[in-house]
Amino acid sequence: MATKNKKLARTLSKGKKRKPTSAQQKKSSQEKILQQALALHQSGRLPEAESLYRQILLVEPDHSDALHFFGVLAHQVGKNTIAVELIRKAIRIRPDYAEAYYNLGITLYAQGRPDAAAESYRRALALRGNYVEAHYNLGLALKDLGKLDEAIQSFRKAISLKPDYIEAYHNLGVTFSESGRLDDAIASYRKTLSLKPDFVPAYKGLSLIQKYTEPDDVIRSMETLYNTGNISYTDRIDLGFSLGKIYEDIREYDKAFAYIATANRMKRNSYKYSIQSDQEVFERIKMTFSPGFFASRHNSGSRDETPFFIIGMPRSGTTLVEQILSSHPLVFGAGELPILTNLTNSICTGAATSKFPECMLELSQDTLKRMGTAYIEKIREYSKDAVHITDKMPNNFLRVGLIKVILPAAKIIHCVRNPMDTCFSIFKTDFTVTHGYAYDMVELGHYYNLYQDLMTHWEKVLPGFMHTIRYEDLISDQLGQTRTLLDFCNLPWDEACMAFHRSKRRVRTVSLAQVRQPIYNDSIALWKRYEKQLEPLRRTFYSEE
Repeated sequence: MATKNKKLARTLSKGKKRKPTSAQQKKSSQEKILQQALALHQSGRLPEAESLYRQILLVEPDHSDALHFFGVLAHQVGKNTIAVELIRKAIRIRPDYAEAYYNLGITLYAQGRPDAAAESYRRALALRGNYVEAHYNLGLALKDLGKLDEAIQSFRKAISLKPDYIEAYHNLGVTFSESGRLDDAIASYRKTLSLKPDFVPAYKGLSLIQKYTEPDDVIRSMETLYNTGNISYTDRIDLGFSLGKIYEDIREYDKAFAYIATANRMKRNSYKYSIQSDQEVFERIKMTFSPGFFASRHNSGSRDETPFFIIGMPRSGTTLVEQILSSHPLVFGAGELPILTNLTNSICTGAATSKFPECMLELSQDTLKRMGTAYIEKIREYSKDAVHITDKMPNNFLRVGLIKVILPAAKIIHCVRNPMDTCFSIFKTDFTVTHGYAYDMVELGHYYNLYQDLMTHWEKVLPGFMHTIRYEDLISDQLGQTRTLLDFCNLPWDEACMAFHRSKRRVRTVSLAQVRQPIYNDSIALWKRYEKQLEPLRRTFYSEE
């Protein structure tokens, strides 16, 4: 968020000094207060700065600078709705206020509104074409919107104006990665590191998209930084996961696991989590979504057939299955969408209704239909024309019952992989979204057992509603499994599904490099390379059989 002190123009009178008028005295006093407020704001003394902004606005409600900077402050303390109102008022008073448009964009982006943010950045750039930060942030918004070519143009424009713009080079690399331009991504990440050799996100990006065969200069730099560098706790975790992946590529498995185990231990020590809390949630879901629940709601929801839900544990093949389906001309792959979670949170508030899942017992047939319709409206924002759209949020396995009563004609594809391979793949992945269970082998094993038990429940109460596809079967029989998958989805055969790796669609998960390759079997039974180290995980499965 830009909070640079705006230089206020001062008019110096020439000739004989005259006694200032009352209006001039008032303006001078307001300017002094504004400068004091900005100094406090920039030094982090936000309550005192807010008090002075309010003082200015009490005297002069249309003071555009005070409104703008008060809005910036409101954003900084998490009051984004108020921030938007204040900054928009400043813009109404002063339509040529480029910095206000820029900060409005940042606030809208923080609200999860990248489309509106992009428009605001464009307004700032129309007023100030060389506004480098606006070009960069427009790139971020466009990347979120999936407009990758436009995002690349914005990042490149920012770099042309500021050749040492480290963050722009890094996000250019991220965007190239997501669009499958891996050579360009590697070049961007390496340029980032040439400018800032301790920029850990660039090392992480490189490790995800490259297959290493031997140590090189980048790996040596990573190890030096990991062992002796003055880096943050979080950066050390990221480097540990990255070095673990690299040494697995090189087949130095003991060294790989040492990095992975340390990174997991550090990550697990950074937050609080209780497997018992998750166990209670799983039990409540099973109790709520009983055979009787579905019997009394067999005609509920919207009959729209647009969505294909792809569910399963993380790292179970969900990205591969989505890539296959989205290669079909009738299907658009939207990736991991939080729509169902947001929908239930908005309905099951804990105020007017109970929290999820118990709130489902209280909802009328009309409400269930409205929820289904609302989901379709949201997913259609990703594609207006596709016959079907995929939602690949893996943990929607928690919401199979919800899907059944709000979208009974939707298709659900459940991806399954060997439990040890699944859990080890989770254990060595540094997720961008916290999975509390993922960083301790015993907790991870217990969580997998809870998931498996819940999936057994869904099969029992909703027989035939889901199609299960095993990762290992898909690898060994791509043609047969793809035909069965398309049959379940009522899709005609299309050869493009066999060449999924040639798809130009965006991929945002840690699997982004793998799905750019044809089917391969390197990951099957990989856990056996670490059999001794993974014994605590294996015992967890065995103890609960």
